[in-house]
Amino acid sequence: MVELGIPMGKKRDANIPEAVLTSGLVVPFIRGLYHAEGSIYRRYSKKYNRHARIYDNLLVIQMRMKLGTLMTQVHAELAKLGILTTRLTCRDGIYTFRITKQQEIRRFIEIIGPRYKTSVKPVSL
Repeated sequence: MVELGIPMGKKRDANIPEAVLTSGLVVPFIRGLYHAEGSIYRRYSKKYNRHARIYDNLLVIQMRMKLGTLMTQVHAELAKLGILTTRLTCRDGIYTFRITKQQEIRRFIEIIGPRYKTSVKPVSL
């Protein structure tokens, strides 16, 4: 890890190491980051107070963390790979983006190749 320039320990901000960008290891890097900081869940609606309607056939992939530079780079690298996401937003110092279109979720799974993080496999993938 040290030879790739990946810093160890807690950081206030970080970026994708140049060695990862130049050696074509962006996809495995994003996969590892997704495994650590990402999630996949069924879309839900908060239209009614205390009543979250869950959509069994719609998924959302979300990435959240406090490292702004890293999230900006990951967001840009996903765009280079042709994976469309929502805008990168920051609220209370936490940066977030989501993949909400089902076609883009399929593309993310095909290109990035993450393993499922839930005990229930997603429907219609």
